[in-house]
Amino acid sequence: MILDPIGTLISLLTSFGVAAMIALSLNLEYGLGGIPNFGKALFVSIGAYTAGITYTRLLPLLAGQAAPYPCGAGMSQALQVRTEIMRTLPAVGLTNFLITLVIAALIGGIVGYLASYPALRLKDEWFLGLVLLASSEVVRIVVRGAEPVICAHNGLSGLSQPFVFLPTAQFKAAAFAGLTLLAAALCYWFAQRLTCSPYGRMLKAMRENSDVAAGLGKPMARTRASVMVIGSAMAAVAGVFFVTNIGFASANDYVVGLTLDIWVMIVLGGLGNMRGALLGAAIITLLDRATAIAAIQANMLGSQFDFNYARYILFALILLVMLRYRRQGLLPERLDTTGAGKFLAKLRRQDVASQEATVNRHA
Repeated sequence: MILDPIGTLISLLTSFGVAAMIALSLNLEYGLGGIPNFGKALFVSIGAYTAGITYTRLLPLLAGQAAPYPCGAGMSQALQVRTEIMRTLPAVGLTNFLITLVIAALIGGIVGYLASYPALRLKDEWFLGLVLLASSEVVRIVVRGAEPVICAHNGLSGLSQPFVFLPTAQFKAAAFAGLTLLAAALCYWFAQRLTCSPYGRMLKAMRENSDVAAGLGKPMARTRASVMVIGSAMAAVAGVFFVTNIGFASANDYVVGLTLDIWVMIVLGGLGNMRGALLGAAIITLLDRATAIAAIQANMLGSQFDFNYARYILFALILLVMLRYRRQGLLPERLDTTGAGKFLAKLRRQDVASQEATVNRHA
């Protein structure tokens, strides 16, 4: 098996960008707001299903053509139509991609609000985790059996990324990797600003002691629902990048295992720390690719052991070790996230250094 180092690096960067966006969204919801979202795969899948609809219905209309039915007997014709549009009309393809991002973010935010608000009115947020977990599987099963969305269990191909018009495969992949990393950087900037804002501090207060926050008159349900809207919209945008990167939409890609991978990322990196979410996404992306390559090599050598299970075992061990020995993650949450807090921390350090210097002189 011959590896292409440049192609592998580009693929890793693209996968990291997508994973980073999803990890940041979950870290906003749970790391900052204390909302256990066990249905993260649902909101990622919303982006994929939105892309399935816009690429088959909206894209031909933007190009001034009729939109053939994408499933059943017309599947090959519809695939040929959208492939030709993406290859020959780059402006139409890019416009459709941007519209898909906006629609996915809106639908993701609305679904996040509707799914979370009733359960958030309860004192115990773990009911919400169960509701979202069940909702994720229900939606996946319904879509897998409903043909108009992504052609049911057959899936939908031809959901190309917007740079397929470039001359070489490496240029196409590199351009899309750059766009994905740019989107991840914007998500990180937004999440970091949110963490350091009064809104972020209110979320932390609710996370640490909901009774005190409620006693101070903070709108608990409304505030937590709002962060679910933000996180769900971000995850749906990541879902669009995810499905256009692989070019194929299948309901089987959005199982509970995807949600668990994202949880491992934020627990490993550090709950409440957005840099930790990036670190966790990078480590898990590398481990995921390494185990995939090991599985291919083992199959080529005739090994009877399924290395796909090694991936699940490894991630489970990481989760158990982190929860047992380092619950704060590799990059613990910083306590001084505001300008005033950083200034006071600096004064404290200077005061401690001054006291140590005085003791040393007297000694």
